[in-house]
Amino acid sequence: MSIAQTDIAAGPQQEMATDWRLRITEGGALLRLATPIMLIALVNMGMSVTDTLMVSMLFGTDALAAVAVGSDLYSIVFYLCAGTLGGVAPFYAAAVARADAGDRARLERIGWMMVGLLAVAAVPLVWFAPAWLRHFGLEPGLLDSGAGYTRSMALTLIPMLGVTLYRTVLTAAENPKVFLRVTLAMLPLNAAGNYVLMLGVGPIPAFGPLGAGLSTLLVAVASLAILLLMARRAAGAAQSSGAPLDWHGLAAVLRVGIPIGITMVTETGIYLAVTLYAATLGAVDVAAHTLTLRMAGIVYAGSAGLQQAAMVRMARAGGLEDAAAGRAILASSLILSSGAGVVCCLLLAGGAYPLATWFFDASAAGTAAVQVAVGLLILLGLLQFVGYPGLAALGLLRGCKDTRVPMIYKLIAYWVIGAPLGVYLCEMQALGVTGLWIGLLAGAFLTTVLALGRLLARP
Repeated sequence: MSIAQTDIAAGPQQEMATDWRLRITEGGALLRLATPIMLIALVNMGMSVTDTLMVSMLFGTDALAAVAVGSDLYSIVFYLCAGTLGGVAPFYAAAVARADAGDRARLERIGWMMVGLLAVAAVPLVWFAPAWLRHFGLEPGLLDSGAGYTRSMALTLIPMLGVTLYRTVLTAAENPKVFLRVTLAMLPLNAAGNYVLMLGVGPIPAFGPLGAGLSTLLVAVASLAILLLMARRAAGAAQSSGAPLDWHGLAAVLRVGIPIGITMVTETGIYLAVTLYAATLGAVDVAAHTLTLRMAGIVYAGSAGLQQAAMVRMARAGGLEDAAAGRAILASSLILSSGAGVVCCLLLAGGAYPLATWFFDASAAGTAAVQVAVGLLILLGLLQFVGYPGLAALGLLRGCKDTRVPMIYKLIAYWVIGAPLGVYLCEMQALGVTGLWIGLLAGAFLTTVLALGRLLARP
């Protein structure tokens, strides 16, 4: 064989080897970025669980029910706003890749414009919730007793939107460890603040369940203050406060961000709807659903980390116009997410019975709850198996600033297909809460199919 023929034969092999090296490199970058994002989600969940447990243990079920309305409404509004702010991320990641300090500063100013606009719309919505929610049939006494907590959470939205903006830009700059350190410091402070403000210590009066909301507000303000100091220390001349407002840039970011916010609320809302529906089915179904939902929150942290990492890395490749890196990121993201889905599925299926028997007692109701919970946990595992690649695909599409059509996909998959199917199986086939979770599984599967189809069809 001549030298020329050897070079021709070696070419495709060298190209294939280069592709695999690039995929391995990008896979490592995705894991390094996704891990702290996942830990941040788990710590935030820990703060929410701490509030719930402390209110329940110190003041009982009635108090927990009173603050639950405000907490759930806050969560829905916050996810909508946080998703909208997430529209900054693909633009910011591209600016970081280009080392464009001026564009980064411009995008941060746009982010603060969004924080202001979202706060003006969101804070009154939560603040006046006790007044308008009663028109939807909620118990007036319950709303009135939780009004103080609800209003404290409305004020919490203001600093939390600023905190979310910093989390977004730090993640887009592939530096979420900074935010993780701040979040870890706030977890014990939140628990201590709950204790002091709910029960009162020394000259500080006891605020009861309202203290949990006040503690969350103070922790959010402290987090934002720390992040502002860190940002000011690192700020450059390009971040001049006298720069003109970029309304065209704001519109571009909103076109990407609003569909992300709606998508997040779509997913959060379907789980909230299942929770409310399960509450009408009896104690056994409610108990089994509660355990499964707690486990869903834990495993979701992993998929959320991979999703955001995939978005940032894809946006970075787009900013550099690096098609080879884009292909490697796509392949690595789908491989990692599929592997993670398989691991979660096996862990949940294998651990379903031990976990359920540990969580419930040996009474007749507990035994019945174990039987239902085992099936739900297996369904949750299957949901991760089919859902992880879909969430990664959505992240990759967001990195390409493609968010409107994927939003429609998720609305159709969960609310047009999944929800009616779940209700049909629950009521007409007498499957109870298991039928509702089959509907969730169908919604996740359809989302994955549609998202992957759109992603792989891109040029």
